[in-house]
Amino acid sequence: MNFPEPLKHGDKVFLVCTSSPIFKEDIEKCKEVVKKLGFEPVLGESLFEDIGGYMAGTPEIRVKDLHRAFSDNEVKGIFCVKGGFSASQLLDKLDYELIRNHPKVFVGYSDVTNLNIVFNQKCNLGTFHGPMVKSNMFDDFNDFTKKSFLDVLDKKKGERWKFKNPMDEKSGVEKEISLLYKKNFENKKINGEIIGGNLSIIVTTLGTDYEIDTKGKIFFIEEIEEEISRIDRMMTHLKYAGKFDDCNGILFGNFAGCENTYGENYELMDLLKNFFKDYEKPVIYGLESGHEKPDLVTIPLGAKCIVEITEDKNEIYFEK
Repeated sequence: MNFPEPLKHGDKVFLVCTSSPIFKEDIEKCKEVVKKLGFEPVLGESLFEDIGGYMAGTPEIRVKDLHRAFSDNEVKGIFCVKGGFSASQLLDKLDYELIRNHPKVFVGYSDVTNLNIVFNQKCNLGTFHGPMVKSNMFDDFNDFTKKSFLDVLDKKKGERWKFKNPMDEKSGVEKEISLLYKKNFENKKINGEIIGGNLSIIVTTLGTDYEIDTKGKIFFIEEIEEEISRIDRMMTHLKYAGKFDDCNGILFGNFAGCENTYGENYELMDLLKNFFKDYEKPVIYGLESGHEKPDLVTIPLGAKCIVEITEDKNEIYFEK
């Protein structure tokens, strides 16, 4: 997987709305927060567009922004401004050869999962499930999220580092990542490229030319504000599509606001434990990466991922 060189202070970073629009009054804020990070913002046309309240301009405008960003040699990174809806409209219009031949640092999550998957698979481009400008850098950009973001961007090719959760305020120690079922996984190491992102978006790729490939991979999944019943349905869809059989292991990020309004005694952990009770590969939960604010661990999608499991602890390592 090709991860571009780390960003340097003063580098130009292109800002794009690949999915939903932003308010006009937020445009200056976007510029300012990126400048505070030490980069020079370049604004895409999509930041000024709004169709139907859920599209940042036509698909052609958003694709034009991405093509402009990837083809401009002065632009070193591309930061998605927010997620939302409609990034899937771009997939059949992108020039994947252009993107493959002009790799840039690309950051986004949520609806941007569409683009992370195709850039990983069609362009051999490593991308970052990390904070977005409007979504995370205005009011919720705490020290932990900022440090995780900048540290991961700064890692060099061949450098290995450990996944770190934020500290638990009550205990004062790092939040734990845990095995769903211990079974016979102790003293075991699993490897594979880490892929994935938002559950709802991943499911929409099935049966298309942009379908996620989990074979031999470490499968990362997160979600926001979906009923437990719908999560069950989507997970079952992935199961029938063979995505859990194909992967080497599963990592669950946070599931912000995912509740069961039909029966409060059956929650997410009940669903996961029931769903994976006969599964014979490691399933780890507790990664603070997803939509839960303010903490967001940046994950390098497409990077090598090593999960080391012992009787006492579970550790995750990445390498670009």
